[in-house]
Amino acid sequence: MFGEVLIQMGAHYDVQAEQVEAAIALGPRLVVIGSTSFWGHDSHPLCEAIATELAEFAALVVITGGMDGVGRTFGRAFAAARREVGRPENLFHLLPRGAGPCDSGVTLGAGADYRDRRELLGRVGHVYLVVEGGPGTAHEATVAAGRRVPVLPLGRTGGHAADLHIRTTCPPGLSKVDWDLMADEGIPHGRVVAAVGRLVRQAVVGSAKLGAVPDTAG
Repeated sequence: MFGEVLIQMGAHYDVQAEQVEAAIALGPRLVVIGSTSFWGHDSHPLCEAIATELAEFAALVVITGGMDGVGRTFGRAFAAARREVGRPENLFHLLPRGAGPCDSGVTLGAGADYRDRRELLGRVGHVYLVVEGGPGTAHEATVAAGRRVPVLPLGRTGGHAADLHIRTTCPPGLSKVDWDLMADEGIPHGRVVAAVGRLVRQAVVGSAKLGAVPDTAG
């Protein structure tokens, strides 16, 4: 009986996720999840630098949970870098229905509360980037992993990202060297940023081969 209820709930969220996806721009979708406040000493600048680097990926669509900290910081930097070169922002934030709009990108209503929003956020991405994070991030990452899409934990930032990097292995088709760099606190930011950029592109190419996303590496 309990299993049947879980299946019904999952199907319910799948339908809602499809409705949300219909309002998102076409292209490979990177979902960025993590803490609502920065705790790591260099998490904030790393978040901005990765966003700026990935803004060069022309086809990429970024989705966040619309909260302070990782989501809005990444989103603002990504949108600003896209506008600077005349590209569409391709930025979307998912918040419970009725929540106010974010100050960049497009805010979409997703679910009645934050639990609903987490379930939906875990269902709409082709690849996930985890920066720091707590229980809410763990929920989103678990939903995403259950769909067998790549989840990239930036382990050096701590929090759930560090735990996840320790507990998981590099997904097939992605660079193990770059995967390990995400947890290395002793290397310069530039190398970490480049590693994440390569991993996101590799993940998108892998998904394209399976027919999940457009066949482009940007």
